[in-house]
Amino acid sequence: MLGKRVVSAAIGIIILVVVLTSNKIFINIGVAVISVLALHELFCAAGNMQNTSLVSLAFISSVIMAFSNFMEQKFIMPMIYGYIILLFVIILIKHNTIKLSHIAITCFSTVYISYFFSHIVFTRYLPEGNILIWMIFLGAWTTDTFAFFVGTSMGKRKLWPEISPKKTVEGALGGIIGCGLSFLLFGYLIHYFGNHNVHYGSLFVLGLACSIVSQLGDLSASIIKRQYNIKDFGRIMPGHGGVLDRFDSIVFVAPLVYYFTMNFSIIS
Repeated sequence: MLGKRVVSAAIGIIILVVVLTSNKIFINIGVAVISVLALHELFCAAGNMQNTSLVSLAFISSVIMAFSNFMEQKFIMPMIYGYIILLFVIILIKHNTIKLSHIAITCFSTVYISYFFSHIVFTRYLPEGNILIWMIFLGAWTTDTFAFFVGTSMGKRKLWPEISPKKTVEGALGGIIGCGLSFLLFGYLIHYFGNHNVHYGSLFVLGLACSIVSQLGDLSASIIKRQYNIKDFGRIMPGHGGVLDRFDSIVFVAPLVYYFTMNFSIIS
């Protein structure tokens, strides 16, 4: 199992590096693909896949959201309005089989996955977005790494045992501190090799915040799996589960990185 995890993780990292260093349009395509795959996994878990009209609309909306950076801002809210109207048109037509709960799951899923994931695209298209986008993945995965090693070596007090039995308070704190320090190291590297001015205070605060929401994202995915009595969302990544199992933290981190860097200076 460990061998599968290492191999699939290595392949995933290679693909990620290729996509992030390629033309920006590949970010749009990549986000569209992972959004649809993650939606599929969540719909399967929630038993919503039988509602093909809702699922199809959600998939189409997810792809549109991944490319929404090419649209004028004034069209975004009307599109959301149109999406909600279409959901209710479907429930009117198929009121004997589709319930409000199905609409609620569909609407929640497109916000939770498609909208949140789209911030990866938004971040990439910011000035210096080719650098800022790495913070999304750095924030999620360094938190996971530090929390794991600190938790296994020093963890004693359970963080939230009824949701995630293996997580500890010490591991959570280790993830937060480790992520903050990782952001400082990242800042030093882009300053040294990229000749950028780095605002280390803001960068450290962002690292701490990213770690907190990253762990919230992980716990949120865990409670969804517990409520639907599943171990993993999928099997697309051997040893890691599904797309949503691997990207559950990134879903929460991406919007934070985007909005933080929009309002606070990180690099110049």
